[in-house]
Amino acid sequence: MAQLTDDQLASIAQDYYFSKLNIAEISQKYDLSRYLIAKALEDAQAKGIVEINIRQNAKRDTALETQLLQKFHLTEAAVLKTGDDVQQDMDLIPEFAAKEIQTYLKNVTNVGVTWGSLMMTIIKNFAPEERPDLTFVQMIGQGINAHKRKNPLVQSAADRFNAQSRALPAPIYVLNPETLRALEKEPFYERISSYYDKLDLLFTSLGTFKSYHTNEFLKDYYESTMFKNIPQEKIAGMIFGRPYDINGNFFPGFDDNICGMNLDQIRSVPIRFGIVRNRFKSEALLGALRSGIITHLVTSDRIAMRVMTSAKE
Repeated sequence: MAQLTDDQLASIAQDYYFSKLNIAEISQKYDLSRYLIAKALEDAQAKGIVEINIRQNAKRDTALETQLLQKFHLTEAAVLKTGDDVQQDMDLIPEFAAKEIQTYLKNVTNVGVTWGSLMMTIIKNFAPEERPDLTFVQMIGQGINAHKRKNPLVQSAADRFNAQSRALPAPIYVLNPETLRALEKEPFYERISSYYDKLDLLFTSLGTFKSYHTNEFLKDYYESTMFKNIPQEKIAGMIFGRPYDINGNFFPGFDDNICGMNLDQIRSVPIRFGIVRNRFKSEALLGALRSGIITHLVTSDRIAMRVMTSAKE
């Protein structure tokens, strides 16, 4: 029989690796013996048509983890060693965080979710699983953007598990506290807020005041009122819509203007994951760690070293 062409080898490899057909099914499809199909798979690899990469499990810096645990009284810290491949390092943290969080999900029922691109990446890295007993709950309202509309991340998370979701169709900030009091009496708000005192776990990323500025609508209509008494240079980071300083002190007054969980409710959640992969957020992480708002941390060795260095200054 004539030797198979590269295109034929590629088609067989795609059926085997991507379509998940077994050798018997491929043999029938191409009217070739099982021996020839097996040989075709070997030839495809030998010729470089198929490249098999095995991703090594993330390596962890246990010394830095111990320092963080002792310094900030965390329940758990995962510090991943990074290399020269920036993109691989950026992918490694949400991949690891997703696996770590999913391990904890096996023993919980109600899960709090916030916003952000890192959060979306983590959710995409969850392995699909059947967990109809799980409920993903939106912890705070949505950052209003006049140019686009976002789908709730709680629904994306629920879809990965065939689970339930509870979205909060409200803005993150309201200028008039009385407006928030009125919203809290609405049936949709009462329904979701009934979950706020019984969350088992939450996971979130951190923000900076600079990243807050990327939302022009919030900057134009809310900054001058809600942040008027806060020196911007004193804001180390933002978490759950709230600014805090480098010493871990939250600036007062925001609970009266934020739709969603208050700080006391957040602190009562037993497992609070914080995930940080941006090296420019080391100050934000230091302030968050000092506040005690995070119990479980996933970050890189470079960020962790910056945090420990700053903590000693």
